[in-house]
Amino acid sequence: MEIVCLDMEGTLTPEIWEKIALNTGIEEFNKTTRDIPDYSELMDFRLRIMEKNNLKLSDIQKASSELDLLPGAMNFLQKIRENFQVAILSDTFHEIAKPLMEKMGYPLLLCHNLEIDNDKVISYKLRHKKAKQQAIKGFQLMGYRCFAAGDSYNDIQMFEVAEKSFFINAPLKIAEAHPSIESFDNYLDLENAFLKNSIFSS
Repeated sequence: MEIVCLDMEGTLTPEIWEKIALNTGIEEFNKTTRDIPDYSELMDFRLRIMEKNNLKLSDIQKASSELDLLPGAMNFLQKIRENFQVAILSDTFHEIAKPLMEKMGYPLLLCHNLEIDNDKVISYKLRHKKAKQQAIKGFQLMGYRCFAAGDSYNDIQMFEVAEKSFFINAPLKIAEAHPSIESFDNYLDLENAFLKNSIFSS
């Protein structure tokens, strides 16, 4: 059996923090791992901006609930489930991802947790510094072959260990920095790449 490991934001859904920027008018929230590759540094930056502007968990959850999946994402997920198991490996947080998980039919999501006190985001708890990579290594230890797809710098860690990896919806500067990784801008090509590299599909 093979597992397709997918990033979430930018890959299957819009960026939640960019929606927060739109809702609040705070431009700093537009920064993602495409801009600040170190995720801890990025989250520390976001928490400082939240504190400065007195933003609460409910503000983040509201933004998440207002998002739809990227066009074609749900059909893509349904199609690849015909031949593969699917896991979402994300640097998002369970507390804010639930509305989007519902829209995807509640796939397996491995991500992080926020520390909350009375609707205030106090801190965050990362599962592991390289949680995406560790998840794939764990699957492989159980005998699974893993494919990976994502759009940003924080996906490189899982690309390093997956049997085959691909960019999807990646900015040109990121894709060009890693020319050995095939890059796609549509789900059909990505689905076909998974099938082409599978040892099980006919």
